[in-house]
Amino acid sequence: MEINLSQTLSDSLDPAVEALALEMTGITKRYGSFTAVDGVDLSVRPNTVLGLVGENGAGKSTILSIINGTNRPDSGTMEIAGSVVGYGHPLEAAEHGVATVFQEQGLIPSLPVYENMFLGREKRFIHHGILRRRSMIAEAAKVLRDLGVDIDPTQATQNLSFGQRQLVEIGKAFATTAAHDAHPIILLDEPTSALSAVETELLFDNVRRWRDRATFVLVSHRLSDLQALCDDVAVLRDGSLIAQLPIADTTDDQLHELMVGRKRDVEYYKEADQRDTLGPVVLDVAGLSSAGRFREVNFQLRQGEIVGLAGVLGSGKSDLARAVAGIQKTDQGSIEIAGAPLRNGSISHAIRQGIQYVPAERTAEGVILSHSVEKNLTLTLLDKLTYRSTSILNLRGGRAMTQRWIARLRIKAPGPDAPIGRLSGGNQQKVVFARCLEREPSILVLDDPCRGLDVGAKEELYELVRSFAESGGSVILVSDNLPEIIGLSNTILVMRSGAITASLKSPASAKPDERDIVKEMV
Repeated sequence: MEINLSQTLSDSLDPAVEALALEMTGITKRYGSFTAVDGVDLSVRPNTVLGLVGENGAGKSTILSIINGTNRPDSGTMEIAGSVVGYGHPLEAAEHGVATVFQEQGLIPSLPVYENMFLGREKRFIHHGILRRRSMIAEAAKVLRDLGVDIDPTQATQNLSFGQRQLVEIGKAFATTAAHDAHPIILLDEPTSALSAVETELLFDNVRRWRDRATFVLVSHRLSDLQALCDDVAVLRDGSLIAQLPIADTTDDQLHELMVGRKRDVEYYKEADQRDTLGPVVLDVAGLSSAGRFREVNFQLRQGEIVGLAGVLGSGKSDLARAVAGIQKTDQGSIEIAGAPLRNGSISHAIRQGIQYVPAERTAEGVILSHSVEKNLTLTLLDKLTYRSTSILNLRGGRAMTQRWIARLRIKAPGPDAPIGRLSGGNQQKVVFARCLEREPSILVLDDPCRGLDVGAKEELYELVRSFAESGGSVILVSDNLPEIIGLSNTILVMRSGAITASLKSPASAKPDERDIVKEMV
């Protein structure tokens, strides 16, 4: 079946017959030089479920944040029920019927269900300065009863299962929109990610029943969710809408093609420099498990090898990387470095064994924005800068070290004393790499090291990673960018729901196709 990529659902709708519940036209959102969403036209029919699908970083979360008012677009318009809206706050979005059920639940465990359902909106239940809890309980019970949800509103939220809390979240969304007498538009962000098969089917049954009184937008990495629940599907790629069409007109293979249809630039990823003749095993992971994160993981890393970890958010890939780096404890299994066991959950032992870690959240875990380039670079290297048998720091040594790395990595900074917060993201990341490389590690664990960087900065870091591997270093590379994973890696491990679903060879002369990886991810 051929898909017409230029056609969207709104092209076939007759406004006189059916008004759209939500319509976005030319929506664009930028963060500095990075364009998260680029000219997106999206339409949602009333009383339907629209599936929003795309790789990590495709723009799904940004679209949801614009719809629910937590983000304001730089350009474009949005209409709800035919009226243009320009809100920039979640409370304004709620007045138009928009409510979000997040993947990470926003309920407070210690509060009863009814208090969670009206948290932040208690004012309507206050009479002469007194909070009328009986009215809150009665209203919560009515909402849950109307939705067919059998949960006692006075029960402590912490006593509910995850699936029950998910239903409370949806009840909270209906209660929010009902207070404003608006048609509910419920945004579901990965609602099945932590549900069992039975809980998932219960949720889906409920959404099907509620569809006659609400409109839903569902973000999910599971294509089976889309096929089971959605009426229409919209595919995002690199911030652009690639296609929007009825789910009945698609297959999983077609969705895979739409999600990843692009070419990889072999020069950009320095594939010609890839080292395919590898040395001995330097890291051996056997039966590694961490409850709720990953399970029974087995793989080896060889000298000079780059092993890529691919998977959707929540697949366990970042948790696995943190476990190898000694940041996160595991429940069972082992990690060996050159035949010697790595101490479970010990960062210091991992560092002594030659492992260095670059975190995904650079500004939260990698640098201190208010400190200078020199302080950031030397922060974890004070042992190397302390005079022997004293606690006195060699300040000249720290300055010389910083200047050496600024020159070696071509870090664009006014000097060692410049606040790192004033540097570009790429130059901040170079400082993080310099701090790691000064330890002369044998293994680098990189968690999405090029996230949020521009094209030029990425290319410089790719060259740095490739050079490290060429010199005999080994790399574990976590990335949400499939072309990056394919272009840089010798071996690609695909993770889904905490388990490795595929191990793909990726030599320079025979790189795997993105579609083969996506099929194992979703």
